[in-house]
Amino acid sequence: MTVHKEVSFLAYLLVLGMFILVSATDHHDPKKCKECGNFTYGICPRSEGSPKNPICTNCCSGYKGCRYYSADGHFICEGKSDPRKPNVCPRNCDPKIAYSKCPLQEGETIIKPTRCTTCCTGYKGCYYFDKDGKFACEGESTEPKACTLECDPKVAYMTCPSSKSTKLTNICANCCTAKEGCKLYGHDGSLLCTGDIKNH
Repeated sequence: MTVHKEVSFLAYLLVLGMFILVSATDHHDPKKCKECGNFTYGICPRSEGSPKNPICTNCCSGYKGCRYYSADGHFICEGKSDPRKPNVCPRNCDPKIAYSKCPLQEGETIIKPTRCTTCCTGYKGCYYFDKDGKFACEGESTEPKACTLECDPKVAYMTCPSSKSTKLTNICANCCTAKEGCKLYGHDGSLLCTGDIKNH
């Protein structure tokens, strides 16, 4: 009987330990990037220059998220200036800097809308803003992430220009897959996003 109690107690400790381990592992899982953010536009730095056509800049005025290289390909520095609030930097060019490598340009100007993205999937060095022009976040991804085709559980219904304002319910869609002009709404009736031709 004592042996049975000891085995039961050890089994209980083993199950408890596994539960704690799984909980800790779930807590530290990498961030999942599935749902699109409600961003209006993004600002990204551009890759510029080449070994044959060097740029005129320095590490202070170069954008954060951009890496600067010499003509022979040696890394010089990462930019220190935030595109939202550029640093007051000396104007002299660093003669060692020939070209830069930056995340892809997602918006040519601040009024160009973003594609379906999140803070997690957005590029490092790109800054995302909401519909009121308020800064939302800096992208965290060093590589582009594909547009997910998964259904967004936040979507309750959709209206499209082709459906003459009829609510389309029981749909499987997300902000990334919505066709141009289609509007996705949440369960509380709030607008989640509008489809963009760039998503296709």
